[in-house]
Amino acid sequence: MTHAAALPRHLYVHADRKAMSAGQAEGFEECVWIGLNAVPHRAWSCTVLLKCGAMYRNLPLSALAVGTNGFDEGWSAQDAQRWDCFGWDFTTLAYPTLLELDCSVWLPHRKAWMAGSYLFTAEFYGDAYSMEPSQTKAHHFIELSNGRVGSYPGNNILWNEPSFHGIAHNTKPSWLKVQTETFHAETAGWDNVVTEESA
Repeated sequence: MTHAAALPRHLYVHADRKAMSAGQAEGFEECVWIGLNAVPHRAWSCTVLLKCGAMYRNLPLSALAVGTNGFDEGWSAQDAQRWDCFGWDFTTLAYPTLLELDCSVWLPHRKAWMAGSYLFTAEFYGDAYSMEPSQTKAHHFIELSNGRVGSYPGNNILWNEPSFHGIAHNTKPSWLKVQTETFHAETAGWDNVVTEESA
């Protein structure tokens, strides 16, 4: 099982001390966010390196703030992500086309859109959900305008690509449907061009 992965690049953030002290300490601690952990049916957990030199693991995503404006924001696990983790195995990547691209994120828990900017993506593999085309989801990590970080599926995000002039933003086309099919290139039989004897 590969339930831990490094972020594509480390990120400087602040972590809620309450989440690291069983509620005993107040405020936020400067840290470097370096990794993610996944356990099926649980929220993402983060690994951070604190400024004091201590490493802390299993910090909930909802405990991270990217800006000081996030310190005062009431932020729950339901705000920070749409879906729990699908399985143990995942990989992290940063799509170059999306890096720092602005977007609007639909927050179902709040029933509102919020502006954000792309950080990176986590993709699960080998689990039942990821193998089913209608269920598989990319988990896009977004720096939100309220100073927090969240993880959301593609169908909850509208990207603002400035080169697409004249496109109406914040409107999702009604004709987009969930992919339910799988596709295969191989068919039964040979095409008489390539045979077992040909090189």
